[in-house]
Amino acid sequence: MAYEDEEQLEEIRDWWRRNGRAVLIGAGAAIAIVIGWQQWGAWESRQQAAAASEYAAVLANLRDQDANAALEQFSSLQDQHARSPYLAFSGLAIAAHQMRADEAQAAADTLSQVSAQAADGVFSDLVRLRRAEALMAAGEDAEALALLDPLPEGLLAGRYLELKGDLNRALGEREAAINAYQEARELAQGQRRALVELKLGDLGERPTS
Repeated sequence: MAYEDEEQLEEIRDWWRRNGRAVLIGAGAAIAIVIGWQQWGAWESRQQAAAASEYAAVLANLRDQDANAALEQFSSLQDQHARSPYLAFSGLAIAAHQMRADEAQAAADTLSQVSAQAADGVFSDLVRLRRAEALMAAGEDAEALALLDPLPEGLLAGRYLELKGDLNRALGEREAAINAYQEARELAQGQRRALVELKLGDLGERPTS
């Protein structure tokens, strides 16, 4: 038994002589990867916390009616946290404030900066819708209409179609407006559906039974 144990130990020593260096290098690399990943995660957490703090500052400035300070904070977010969702959140909040202040073109310009940062999906579709609404308010109906294609899927499709009807109507395209409203009506519910019915009625279309 002792002989077998000694033989096994010698095999282990021999294997270690041949492979020990590679094992140590591999173990060191694994440790470095784990440490690097942890440091990266900590850095990302600090970045997100900083971006969230700047977003909170944007909201505080808007509550204080200090639009210039909010825009400065937004510019800082663009410089320091261009990939953070808080940049898009800040831009939407500023654009809403600008719309309430009858600064529709400024809102559209702000949203054009947000759209470059918004990832594809519902959030990107919302930014595009808000930008089209701002452009319509600024009198840029044709530019706003062009923004509505392609039509998104999901919850915002009805709002897109309704706005498409509004823009076609403003551009004097009655039949296109009716078609868009009719499609929007199929997707709308409650008060929104009633509003679309009113718009169709204004164009001489009878409401559905």
